[in-house]
Amino acid sequence: MKHSDRSTYNIYSGNSGVRRRRNSSRRKTFVIVCLLLCMTCTILDLIFISKLIKHSKNKRKEESENTVTIDTNTEATMTDENGNPITVDTSDSSSTSTVPETTPAPVQSVDAATRAANLAALQTKVADYLSQQSGRYGVYYINMNNGETFGVNETMPVIAASSIKVAYCTYLYEKAEAGELSLDETMKYSAVGYPKGDLEYGTGTIQNSADGTEYTLREVSKLAITISDNCGVNMVIRRLGGEDAINDNYLKSISSVVNYREKVTYTDYAGKETKGIRRKCALDLAKYAERTYQDWSRNPEVYQPLIDDLCNTEYNWGVPQGVPSDVQVAHKVGFHDFSYNDLGIVFGTEDYVLCIMTESGDASKAQSIMGEVSRMVYEYVESNYA
Repeated sequence: MKHSDRSTYNIYSGNSGVRRRRNSSRRKTFVIVCLLLCMTCTILDLIFISKLIKHSKNKRKEESENTVTIDTNTEATMTDENGNPITVDTSDSSSTSTVPETTPAPVQSVDAATRAANLAALQTKVADYLSQQSGRYGVYYINMNNGETFGVNETMPVIAASSIKVAYCTYLYEKAEAGELSLDETMKYSAVGYPKGDLEYGTGTIQNSADGTEYTLREVSKLAITISDNCGVNMVIRRLGGEDAINDNYLKSISSVVNYREKVTYTDYAGKETKGIRRKCALDLAKYAERTYQDWSRNPEVYQPLIDDLCNTEYNWGVPQGVPSDVQVAHKVGFHDFSYNDLGIVFGTEDYVLCIMTESGDASKAQSIMGEVSRMVYEYVESNYA
């Protein structure tokens, strides 16, 4: 029994020693792990503090670089958002600089009822003025800002002449915008008489070119507008498929009170019965210019060159005669035999289209009348503003 007890004691005594050694080892491991964790946290804290200090220094540096130091005993010259100089007196440290506000948009000074009455009065004034002139006259006005319109003999047929070129070239640009053609593509001039070829005498320079001379569509369109080149517009017509195709696919879809390709009969300014094709009325032509304006407003990147051409024609009579010289007018005159017309877009306080068609047999008189009508319309628009 004693042997057995001793043996049992030694066994338990040995296990207790092992446990003590194991516990001691675990405590050391725990202490080491804690020390390592503390060291890691300390290092991370130091890194974070270092970055925070660096960020603060950089921010103060940026603020210092962006700060304008003004000598309080002098005047500081600054500029507004448009680059215009502003002189600010800084002798008083409590003073503040004020950047002038941009010029506000004009405010209409009349109410809707008054404006409607003024428009009706304008229509009567224009009608009375034209009734006192010998000849035939058609007028149509469309306001691009508010949609108001008025007309005098606006459906009367008159030879459209070169004013129709606005519609032709706008259609060409629309085709280019749609990707159906490129304004950079070239065409060879055909010196055969129109409609078999492109040759048509009168205004323009292409008629002096050799047969087969190459032009881009952009070039022929520009010449058709700026110098009213007849051969140039004939090349545009050829590229678009011919006059009948343009009339059916484009002109009719916009306005065709007077069908451009159908023979119309009427009494001319001299009292003679006249018939023929290529006639239009002021309402039709104004609608074509409205389409040009809408295209440009929607996509100026594509249509700005066309507007630029219309603003830089070599003919300055017509609508431009009735507005101040600093007001931009995109327009295309047309004249043939006894007809003198102008189709214009006026970029004023309000943008508007104005078409004036005349048939008097007197070019000088016709141009003077167009200028007077244009002046009446411009003054009406401006009179609605303070």
